[in-house]
Amino acid sequence: MHPPRWLSVEAHIRALLPLTLLGLLLLGVTGCATSKRQDLLELSATYVAYRLPPEQLLESARDILQERGYVILPSTDPNYVRTTWRVKFDDSLDIGALRERQFVMAKQLDDGRFVLNAYRLTYTTIGRTAPHPATFGANDTSGVQKMVKGDPLSNARPVLIRDRELEWQILSRVAPSIAHELESQVDEYLGTESKQNGARSVSGEPG
Repeated sequence: MHPPRWLSVEAHIRALLPLTLLGLLLLGVTGCATSKRQDLLELSATYVAYRLPPEQLLESARDILQERGYVILPSTDPNYVRTTWRVKFDDSLDIGALRERQFVMAKQLDDGRFVLNAYRLTYTTIGRTAPHPATFGANDTSGVQKMVKGDPLSNARPVLIRDRELEWQILSRVAPSIAHELESQVDEYLGTESKQNGARSVSGEPG
């Protein structure tokens, strides 16, 4: 009896992308060609269901997040990845900073496949609250009470969004040949659309 032959990562996913782009092309994505192309690619990643071990998907997520400067926090859930806050200073902000953290979850479907959902939580701070004591009393020797800086202060609610760009990056890493195939299909679609729009312009038909 021959031992079971495991399919490659690409073969697993190739069987799990039924007519993805046909659904995406009906969404009416608008914008310049570059952003439209990227939007279609990122949308395609949200439709993927994987027959891969979730730890393989989440390990790729950890690698990408660490490359971006995030610190991964320990989690008791093996299908969940979260990061610490990362501070980004923006020249457009007079004071404060933009803080971001990431969450990635692998969810199992009824048929045993997994879908990957990535989210980014952001909020803008305008400073810090007042410093507060780190201990109940002053040091017996120095007589000085240790202080810690206050917490980040923000008047706005944090914003949680689906991070489709991260999901696309994970797909590109675990299945580069599938990512390349999707890029080719999107480029072919955009080229056909451009030709059709050009023909309408010449004939005077509305775009």
